[in-house]
Amino acid sequence: MMSRFMSTITLGLACSAFVLAQGEPAGGPVKVTRIVDTPQTRVVQVEIQPNATRPLHSHPEALWHVFVTTDAPMDLLIEGQPDVHLEPWHAQFFTGGTMHGFRNPNARTVRWIELFALKSGGAVAIDETAARELAMMFGSGLKAQGLGQSVSSLSLEP
Repeated sequence: MMSRFMSTITLGLACSAFVLAQGEPAGGPVKVTRIVDTPQTRVVQVEIQPNATRPLHSHPEALWHVFVTTDAPMDLLIEGQPDVHLEPWHAQFFTGGTMHGFRNPNARTVRWIELFALKSGGAVAIDETAARELAMMFGSGLKAQGLGQSVSSLSLEP
C-alpha cells in the first residue's frame, strides 16, 4: 500500500513538473508561474529571457486561452501566419490546440499573463465578441488597480 502511494506521489510530481514547465527544459529561456490552477481555469505568468524565442507549442487541454502582454512589446508566432507584434497590454485569443510561440526582441526579460478555460472543467466555447469583452475587462481591471493600461486592441486568430 505504501509503495503504491509513493509511486502515485512520484508520478504526480513528475507530471506536475512537466506540465508546469509546459515543455521547456530546466533552465530554459521561459519561466512559468501558476497563479490560479483549478479544474476549470488556469492563469499563469510567463517570463522569457532577453532575445529568446519559445518554439511553437500548443495547449490541447484548453478549450481556449487569452494571452495578454504586460510590460514590454514582444512578437507572437502563430503557425502558418505572419508574426504578430504585440505592445504592452494587448491581447491575443486562441482556440485550444493552436500552435503558437513567442519571441522577446528586447534586451530584458519580458512577462505576460495567460488565461485558460480547461476542457476538463466543463468550459464553454467563446466567440469573438465574448473574447474581446474578456480581454477588455481584464485590462481595465488591471488599470483600475494601477497595474497597467487598459487593453486597447485585441487580435483574434482566424
